[in-house]
Parts: sequence; structure tokens; C-alpha cells
Amino acid sequence: MSTTETKDLTTRNQLRGTVSNVTTGSVMAEVEIEVGGQDFVAAVTKHSVDRLGLKQGDSVTVLVKATEVMLAKGSGSYEELTTRNQIPGKVTAVETGSVMAEVQIQIDGGELVAAVTKHSVERLGLSKGDDVVALVKATEVMLGK
Repeated sequence: MSTTETKDLTTRNQLRGTVSNVTTGSVMAEVEIEVGGQDFVAAVTKHSVDRLGLKQGDSVTVLVKATEVMLAKGSGSYEELTTRNQIPGKVTAVETGSVMAEVQIQIDGGELVAAVTKHSVERLGLSKGDDVVALVKATEVMLGK
């Protein structure tokens, strides 16, 4: 699936995907979404799953604010982290301001944008062409149907 954009949202990261699994608990639910061969996990309320009628096979939009995307340089796996969404990609652009930076990352299924501090970009030495892993907690993934 590809990147889509709903112009009436400020959320930069909007990726189309297909629900591959829904596990519901008494209060929260875990929704697994396949986006271009990459798996995303969203931890949302059971009420939201019921309200949207989410089920396996549904087409959804994965929404993640750019400020909720953390970056690690390289292409490894970070098993010691509790962050479920670890999406490998390649930096396609870095725009640095006086305090913050915007890093665009090409991933399977689209593009992610991370808003990180200028200090972090400099500390990691991030530049176009670098391999990175985008890290997004499942609780920071929103879904639209």
C-alpha cells in the first residue's frame, strides 16, 4: 500500500494498510496492520475498535505524528527496547533548523517523517542515504478507517 494524505489533519505520517489481526482485552486492543510488507502495531481502546468496527482485512490509515517518531542509526534490531514498531528505512532528506530537524525516511510502503532535535541529528551524524530504524511506540499509533 502507499502513503496517503488527508489534508485536514496535521499528522504528517499517514500510511495506508490492511488490518492483519485484532486482539481485544477488557479495556485496550492491539491492532496489527500490514503496510507495504512492514508490520505496524497500534494499541488503542477496545471502544475505538468497536466504534470503527475494525476486523481482519479492513483497510485503514496508520497515523503517527512526526514528533512521536524516534530514530536509531543503522539497520539493526533493538530487542532490548519495549518499542514494538521498529521500521527500517533510508534517510531521503534532512532539514535542520536552529533547534529542531525534520528527517524524511523511505520505508517499505511509503515515507515517514521524524521531527527530532538538531542536537540528535548532529550527534548521530544523520544525512541523506543513511540507514535508520524508525521507532514508534504502539500507543502512539492512531488509526483511521
